[in-house]
Amino acid sequence: MNETLRAAFDFSLIVLASSAPILFAALGALVTEYAGVLAVFMDGAITLSGFLCVALAMATGSPVAGFALSAAIVVLLMGLIAVFTEKTGANPFLTGLAVNFLSQGLTSLLSVAFFGTRGVIPLETAGFGHWSGNFPAVPAAFLLVPLVSLLLRHTSPGIILRVTGSAPDLLVSRGIRPSRYRTLSWCVAALFASCAGASLAFNLGAFTPGLSAGRGWTALAAVYLGYKKPFPVALAVIVFAAANHVSNGLQGAGAVPATVILGLPYALALVAFILIPAKIANAPGSS
Repeated sequence: MNETLRAAFDFSLIVLASSAPILFAALGALVTEYAGVLAVFMDGAITLSGFLCVALAMATGSPVAGFALSAAIVVLLMGLIAVFTEKTGANPFLTGLAVNFLSQGLTSLLSVAFFGTRGVIPLETAGFGHWSGNFPAVPAAFLLVPLVSLLLRHTSPGIILRVTGSAPDLLVSRGIRPSRYRTLSWCVAALFASCAGASLAFNLGAFTPGLSAGRGWTALAAVYLGYKKPFPVALAVIVFAAANHVSNGLQGAGAVPATVILGLPYALALVAFILIPAKIANAPGSS
């Protein structure tokens, strides 16, 4: 019995640790969903922020400074892209996808320019090896869940942001510009993506190409599986993280074909989309 409890406890810790970056991303995507512009750029923003975090930590000699500067850069970049999208009337889905492609090319280019490689950039080479696994991602991510819920439900900016996606004309009639809140939602999502990128890079102890590894897309699925509400979204993230961990374990055992195992988390997302009522999936920021 003790061994069983120990195994269950270890499994829970692993799932919570792996769910933290996805939860950061899912909360950011949830904010943009309420504003009516779902953050399809999340996957690219996570990878870009992870690279900048590692690079700037090495440049400044401080992991804290590396995280702060990388977050500021990514938030500024996404804010500018959001302003461009609003001013030109561009499709936010397409500009979000463009960010993902930009992230791939930019991280590769900068990696070669500053580190002479397109491969792994370990933190140990800069003396930050002790940060591996010590980034407080889990408590930070799960503390954000009630905070985001509180801000969206009980503050004036949060309420206006929720109305932005569902009734923008109502805001216009009251002299409020919905575009400002859509832009704000992109900046908030970029900040959360920076938290996800930093947690992945520091807990891994290195930057690796494609750092996000689809977590941004998983986060988007979790927003809908969680009925666009912070606490159910957090539960959905845990389900995805558990499915991913189980698939990794099965892959190591070799009892199931690798293609089936790798597709397990995505199959779960597909089932979730099928089971979610259409009125919820299409509602802009239901609460």
